[in-house]
Amino acid sequence: MDKLPIKNGILRAEEDGMLEFKSAAKGLPRSMWETYSAFANTFGGTIVLGVDNQTHAVEGVSDADRMIQTIWDSLNNPQIVNRNILYADDIRKYDADGKTLIIVTVPRAERFLRPIYYKSLETGTFKRNGEGDFRCSMLDIAAMFRDQMSGSYDTTVLEKTSFDHVDLDTLHGFRNEMKVSNPDHMWNDLSDEEFLRVIGGIGLSSDALTVAGLLMFGKEYAINACFPSFKLDYIEYLEDDTAWLYRKVTGDGSWNGNIYNFFNTVRSRISSEFDRPLVIGADMRRVIDTDVHKAVRECLLNTLIHADYLGDLVVKICRYQKQVVLMNSGLFRIPLETAEKGGSSDPRNKTIAKMFSLIGLVERAGVGVNFICNTWRKHFGIEPTIIEDVDKQRVTFKLPTEVEEEITMDELIVEMIAHDPAVSAVKMATELKVSVPTVKNHLKAMKDAGIIRRVGGTRGVWEVV
Repeated sequence: MDKLPIKNGILRAEEDGMLEFKSAAKGLPRSMWETYSAFANTFGGTIVLGVDNQTHAVEGVSDADRMIQTIWDSLNNPQIVNRNILYADDIRKYDADGKTLIIVTVPRAERFLRPIYYKSLETGTFKRNGEGDFRCSMLDIAAMFRDQMSGSYDTTVLEKTSFDHVDLDTLHGFRNEMKVSNPDHMWNDLSDEEFLRVIGGIGLSSDALTVAGLLMFGKEYAINACFPSFKLDYIEYLEDDTAWLYRKVTGDGSWNGNIYNFFNTVRSRISSEFDRPLVIGADMRRVIDTDVHKAVRECLLNTLIHADYLGDLVVKICRYQKQVVLMNSGLFRIPLETAEKGGSSDPRNKTIAKMFSLIGLVERAGVGVNFICNTWRKHFGIEPTIIEDVDKQRVTFKLPTEVEEEITMDELIVEMIAHDPAVSAVKMATELKVSVPTVKNHLKAMKDAGIIRRVGGTRGVWEVV
């Protein structure tokens, strides 16, 4: 935030998921640390000290240097906050027409540093949701600790399991697919038990299954014993979510519910409604795996690979006539903006990802989200929607196949600009429940089309032409 939109002593901006105002008339407010924790544990944000958070009146800070020193002293005191994640230029003074404000920029903490808390882990860990800071539940905190692991949680050995808990039909189906995709692989001749060990499904120095081995190939009753909330759910709807035409869900007793069996069923059904144009490849055979089908499959794989299988939702996929919606427990482990740009990957279940790679899948490590978004824009002219729901600790990926007639993203942006010309891309993204890069792409396209223009550069305002 280079320049604050201040007019007549009022800060003309609204608090949102990444912006918070705090009065400092009576000294450094204790709530500063709750917001520090919330921003660090969520998507980062900016705290402006010296502004009344109700009226947005600029009050200023009486002794800014002393308060800044107090902030640094507190940040480096483990009895106040457990970790300091700020650098020197993250705290600065700002002159507001003769009154001094303090701007604190809090980055999103790396996953191996979270949770960030104030005084007490149980009562001082917060997350940001909309304009407020909310105390994290112990389930939220446990999820952060799981994501702290330098390794992958799915390598964890489940000591009470054994090879007897493997569904051999599932394992043999996987091995047959691997032989087709990679017929000369040296592991094809191994026994089932040795094969499962070398791909990470059995512990290195144990006969017990790993989390990956059980979830991918296990018998459903054994999976449920170790993961009571385990649920994989695929539903096809005719028009809305009131009546379904087809459903594949764990726990109904009609099939052995594990990840590979679920993937096998869903991958063929989820993209069956998309056209397969006549395309002839270099070998003069018809190419039936189009970019759209690859993108849908990539999204399905991402959902399964990034899911937190100790979460409350786990995996739910809905195919409607006009869109496909994929949801999984657990937030992104890297910033969403980084995932959309491509080049970086941090899957929650690395061993499961490796298993899928053995059958010729998960070949776009680090570029999957970028590929999906680019493919959808190219073929449908529509932006996929990715939502990180901090409150419910889940990610939702929406792949629309038709533009909604009611109101477009551009129209919503025009409405927001008309209401607040100084509105930021961050606030737009929060309100529209999309990522910041998505908003910026729309803003650029609208500027190029002459719909809106920027007056005053990066520190100015938007105008509707």
